[in-house]
Amino acid sequence: MTTAVMRESDRAEAGDQQTLVERLSSAIQGDILEGKLRPGDRLEEPVLSRKYAVSRTPIREALRQLASTQLVEIRPRAGAVVASPTAGEIIDLFELVAELEGVAARLATERLENSDLAAIEDAHSVCQKAARGDDAAAYYRVNGDFHLAIHKAAKNLVLLKEIRALDMRLSPYRRFITFRAGRTQMALREHDQILRALQKRDSSLAQAAMSDHVRILGEDAVGLVKGLRVG
Repeated sequence: MTTAVMRESDRAEAGDQQTLVERLSSAIQGDILEGKLRPGDRLEEPVLSRKYAVSRTPIREALRQLASTQLVEIRPRAGAVVASPTAGEIIDLFELVAELEGVAARLATERLENSDLAAIEDAHSVCQKAARGDDAAAYYRVNGDFHLAIHKAAKNLVLLKEIRALDMRLSPYRRFITFRAGRTQMALREHDQILRALQKRDSSLAQAAMSDHVRILGEDAVGLVKGLRVG
């Protein structure tokens, strides 16, 4: 009886520890995706341990989890840092996500239901309203909602998962580009083209418009790498 109780207790403790690691991982990931931690920033265990009022052990495990998503790099003798790919790697990532988002737009057009189109149109309208304000961070968030509405309309969970994983890695760079002067209005015009293609049920045009939209971001990679001092 005692052994059985101990085993149950051990399992509960392990579960609590895993939950803590997941919470820490999510918190650190959020700081990276929101630009509070920039590419190349060191993730020092003692600092994070004090910040989150936990021991270094769950911090270390959370950083390992983030390393598996390639948001964090574990470097010999240097410890953990926010991932900082080279300009060439960033361009490669943008090229890949541009192709995947293009496929999502094509599939969305082919599988579009009225409710899907309404969600995409609503997201576009919210983007337009956000663009009239001065809050670039707010626009960045609703811009993501526009893309997500199209991804969901594609009705391919594997594709959605792959795009999400790549987008997490690119988030600091997409955010940097979005905040550049004049980029918001250009992005809205590109969104218009994508939406019109969806409304016309023109899958080829939707795919090309979406791929071009994301690839245009990638062409700014060299400038943003210099701005972020990575690579």
